Amino acid sequence: MRMNHINKSKTSVIVTTYNDAEYLKRSLPSIVNQSLEPLEIIIIDDGSINNDAQLISNSFIDSTDISIVYKKKYNGGPSSARNAGIKIAKGEFILFVDSDDELLPDSIEWRQEILESLGKNYASVYCSRIEQTENKSNKIVRVLNFDGMLDVSLVGRINGIPGQITNHLFRKSILAEAEGYNEFLKFNEDFDLILRIAKKSMFRGVNKVGFIQHIRGDSWSKTDPYIAFNGVEDFLETALNKKLLPLIEINKRKKENRLSLVKKLLVQREKWSKVKPYIDEAFDIMAPQNIKELIIFSLNKFK
Repeated sequence: MRMNHINKSKTSVIVTTYNDAEYLKRSLPSIVNQSLEPLEIIIIDDGSINNDAQLISNSFIDSTDISIVYKKKYNGGPSSARNAGIKIAKGEFILFVDSDDELLPDSIEWRQEILESLGKNYASVYCSRIEQTENKSNKIVRVLNFDGMLDVSLVGRINGIPGQITNHLFRKSILAEAEGYNEFLKFNEDFDLILRIAKKSMFRGVNKVGFIQHIRGDSWSKTDPYIAFNGVEDFLETALNKKLLPLIEINKRKKENRLSLVKKLLVQREKWSKVKPYIDEAFDIMAPQNIKELIIFSLNKFK
């Protein structure tokens, strides 16, 4: 059953950009043309080498009555950019949009309706998304309908809790209470924030698509597989120290991180001698759990 229609937005949309201003030409119209206009749009430029983002932002400032704030800062990474947006946001709710995301037309309206109807102990309403990769068919990544305290081991898992922040419409007061992002982390920083919030707050998951995530092939973490590997290791060390995940789950993810690196290195045609130490480490942490892992384990014994 649909709730009463709302006509007052309480949602601040924070868009972060870094040397990719051309994507704002797609994301900003999808925000401006919402069925429920946002209270404001905050564009944080994380130290781009040019002023293209400002020029594009200004073109929208001149064509809409929605408050649009553009702020350029020193380059500190996505976490510091989002923290800068949180600090100046005026809305009761916050929606994070990456520069290359695209909101569906009613994305703000239905999520704000639900979050407004929930108690103050609810941190977010999260949704399904469409993944759009160039030269590939679109893929709907669905979430399960959910209501309550999170099983933290499911964050970032298939059919679990989305670990990326752009799936979530957040209550600002809870983001502020959590003191925002951990700016030390350069990878899985969204996981870290969600896990810290999940210690105290509840979540509502709705199997309805809210946005399109455009998958780009030029990600800085994809060019060098060690960037992702080391970033995940930093996150898991933080999760261990702060007791954000059960130890068995941390060990499981440590093993998966090593096997993921092995796969990327083999795709790059690295010698087996280069991947062998990571395979040894993976299965020292945890024994093979399925046929694929058993095959890798067995092959490694004969190399």
